[in-house]
Amino acid sequence: MPPAPPVSRFQEGPERKRKAHAKSRKGCGNCKLRRVKCDETRPRCKRCAAYGVSCDYDGSRPSLDLAAQGSFQVDLFQSTPSPATSDSPHAATTPIPGPAKPPSTRKTIASMVNASLQNKSSALNSSADMPGMSTFHQVPSWTFTEEHLDILKRFQERTVSTIGNRQTAPTYRDCISHLAFSHPFLMHMVLSLTLMHDAHLSTPLSEEIGAKYHHASLQHWNTATKLFKHVLSNPIPPSYRDAVWATGALLGAASFAYVEASKPEESWPLKPSEPTDLDWLKLSEGKKAIWQVADPTRPDSIFKGIALKMSVVRVSDWLAEFDLSFLPQHLKELYGITPQSTPQNNVYCLPIIMLSRLHGLTPNHDNVIEFLLFMALIPPDFKNLLELKDPRALLLLLWWFRQLEHGDPWWLVKRAKLEGRALEIWLETYYGGEAGLTRMYASMGQQHHFNQQTTSKSSTAGSMDASGRGGNEAAFPPSVESWIKDKSNAGCPVQ
Repeated sequence: MPPAPPVSRFQEGPERKRKAHAKSRKGCGNCKLRRVKCDETRPRCKRCAAYGVSCDYDGSRPSLDLAAQGSFQVDLFQSTPSPATSDSPHAATTPIPGPAKPPSTRKTIASMVNASLQNKSSALNSSADMPGMSTFHQVPSWTFTEEHLDILKRFQERTVSTIGNRQTAPTYRDCISHLAFSHPFLMHMVLSLTLMHDAHLSTPLSEEIGAKYHHASLQHWNTATKLFKHVLSNPIPPSYRDAVWATGALLGAASFAYVEASKPEESWPLKPSEPTDLDWLKLSEGKKAIWQVADPTRPDSIFKGIALKMSVVRVSDWLAEFDLSFLPQHLKELYGITPQSTPQNNVYCLPIIMLSRLHGLTPNHDNVIEFLLFMALIPPDFKNLLELKDPRALLLLLWWFRQLEHGDPWWLVKRAKLEGRALEIWLETYYGGEAGLTRMYASMGQQHHFNQQTTSKSSTAGSMDASGRGGNEAAFPPSVESWIKDKSNAGCPVQ
């Protein structure tokens, strides 16, 4: 008698009845994300314990303020990095403490990060089709891999501690990586800045490896910028605000660190002018706008503590107690500094006050914020003078660069050295350096005084011309830019 045919698992009828069971919705966020059964053990289920990740049952981590249920937490410090690869040279890799894990665990964690990021990316792409939303050019498809996990570990163990000061570093370390799991624009910015740091460390040992890191960094930066621009051009959901602030902080560091030139002669202000010149400085205005949008001082922000400390800096306090007595007399004369000088009547006054506060200091992780305030607080009129290559403004910028180039933060050093040397060459070539500038402005002041005396002794007041000047008054250009152009039109790069 032939055997009975096997019964299919999917066969309908009395031979096959599906056992009824209740579907639990109480599993942790990680298991839901991976679509696997959760044993619901608290505070950490067995699957998460086995894979070295943190459970998230209620969709909210009070210490990190992650909003959406299913958002996923990874304990990066429990796994060890893979052996050095083409993207992980010894100079750029820091060992992570903790017991070794099987390779499958790393792959699983990377897959979970990728799933989380893809969910957010899909939501971002879908929102672009909604009425009233700005046009969004989708970025190329991208997968978070084990290699990116290694980069993320280098960020959390090494790079993040170089951004900000010792007070902000712990908060950045504990929060930014976890925010990046749920916000693709922040993840790409984290990867970009870390790879830029890798390039900084690797280039002295191997220019080829440094160039590879540099190229990869720019690719992630480009993607981050596209995603970030789309987020900022539309109403920002409350759950995005901390990630927006974190991205702005990393973008500021990356913009200052990235210098395309490799030698002073190719650097601003010696190179031909471009619209992107001084973008690193213009970005400070954008960061002020991001501060307003993200409001990191709000009660539910994970950055509230450090933001409140940053917001207490008041320029009015500096103006009430500033002392420029140490400033050499010839520099006081060069910048027109008198006991009556204020930021309102002298555009150079506030930058000099800020630089005087830094006098004799070397940038480190305790005082770096003081140096960065120079970028944030200099007035718009002074920034305009820098764009015009006003020599007195450039001399103050050189003063600041000279202090930065000997500091600890790696992302401040390259620009300070290259553009600082370029400024030195430019001022020496066209003005004879600081001494030449002083002589030039002294002679201009004497000539101006002579012109005023001549005018006052004139027997007639002189008729007013169309410009409002007295007709008999010798013309005196209102800026050094005009004075130089009057004296010579032969190749002086004042613009």
